[in-house]
Amino acid sequence: MLTQTHAARWTPRDFVEASQTGGLYTLVAYLTMLAIFVLELVSFLNPGFYTVMGIDESGSDSIQINFDVDVHDIECRHLHVLVFANNGQEKMSTWGEDFWLRTLGKGGTAYGVATKPQDMFMEEEIGRPKLTHEKEMMDIRKQDGEKEIDADWDSSHDGFKHNSFEHVIQGHDFTFINFFAGWCSHCMKFSPEWAKISEKVNSKDGQGGMKFIDRDGQERGVRMIKLNCVDFKETCREKAVDAYPSLRLYKADGSFSVYDGLRGEVEIIRWMERTIKMKSYGWATNAEALEKGCNAKGRLQVPRVPGHLEIMAGGGDQTLNSRMTNVSHTVKHLSFSDPDDGRYHRKSWSYLPTEVVSNLSPLDGRAYATTSFHQAYIHDLKVVSTIGWRGQTVYQFRHQGRVSTVPEHEIPQAQFHYDIEPFSVHVKQDHKKWYEFWTSMMAILGGCFVVMKLISRFSLFTTAQMKLSGKPQSAHRGMSIGHFE
Repeated sequence: MLTQTHAARWTPRDFVEASQTGGLYTLVAYLTMLAIFVLELVSFLNPGFYTVMGIDESGSDSIQINFDVDVHDIECRHLHVLVFANNGQEKMSTWGEDFWLRTLGKGGTAYGVATKPQDMFMEEEIGRPKLTHEKEMMDIRKQDGEKEIDADWDSSHDGFKHNSFEHVIQGHDFTFINFFAGWCSHCMKFSPEWAKISEKVNSKDGQGGMKFIDRDGQERGVRMIKLNCVDFKETCREKAVDAYPSLRLYKADGSFSVYDGLRGEVEIIRWMERTIKMKSYGWATNAEALEKGCNAKGRLQVPRVPGHLEIMAGGGDQTLNSRMTNVSHTVKHLSFSDPDDGRYHRKSWSYLPTEVVSNLSPLDGRAYATTSFHQAYIHDLKVVSTIGWRGQTVYQFRHQGRVSTVPEHEIPQAQFHYDIEPFSVHVKQDHKKWYEFWTSMMAILGGCFVVMKLISRFSLFTTAQMKLSGKPQSAHRGMSIGHFE
């Protein structure tokens, strides 16, 4: 022991003398130094990061936009993904286009096969259940008149009353309605074909016309009627008609199925035959039940200049009703990357600080719903290139969203305006050299020992003083100065 050595004579007594308090402070000192050593070692093995800002010197002349967006109320055949220059007029040339569209059901669940935008015209097989409405149908036809029930709603001044759309539906086994607008170019183009088909399908004075076999083997008639949504705008609004021409096959109970195939005689008649005869699903009593959305997912490579990505509604084989078009959407993913990253752009996000990764796709999982018609969300994005400590290039961006009100005659569009900043952020590792680590480690441990020693000495001194102050004083005390007998 140290107390038994020759050097102990020259060492302070309280340093070599064992005590319970000294042992406790020694244990605390060892534990403290061990904790500091572990923390410093973890810090050395897991270095931090710092950032440096500089001029953007990227050699690439293009950038890749990665997107996965659900548009809840626009069918895929009406949806386009385009990139425009910042002035909003010039369409940018894109290359490396690799994106797909997939239909969304009412609940937002994707179904069917994802297709390229040009391959969207797909038919669906739908059917109908048995109808037993002959008596009700005859009563309505007798009440309103045969001609009133069978007449086109071509004009509000054609001599017919057109009081009840529901009576028109209830007065036939099946009614195939063509909702159109006089100013719609697609409607004008389809009009001659519709006239030819209706001439073949409709009966005249109860004679002729085509008959369709239902699921029970019974012959059923179909009445083809066109309805002018300009003159009868309230009816079209109640039925949630949002595009022209819209073709619906109604059953007498008011449920209907939507035809969205090619508008040719052969295709339409074949679809009606199959719909009336086949399965019982695909019918609904309101438009919302058959509303379809679209998921657009993929990537586009565009020039590395400011522009805006537009999820564009319209341009399909129907003319959308601007008063009913809703471009509410959910951003499942949106980010920017180098074109060389391709579909595996998230690989370059590895080994980056958490605060950087959180700004690479800050819109993910957010929903943007408009509250009224003639509104659209505009997203303003400030994009900053970021160079990782391993040399990988990623893009952080900040987002500011706003709701824009568009003129009544224009179709709302969801837009993502992006502006690429002229500077870049370089992420550097704050890594210590091994000799710096050991130097700082020894200094910290030495400082910890000295502090614990000072605390120990102060504690021992305080304890000793308290013991002295607690002893009784002597009864024989000397005369104090100034005491006289």
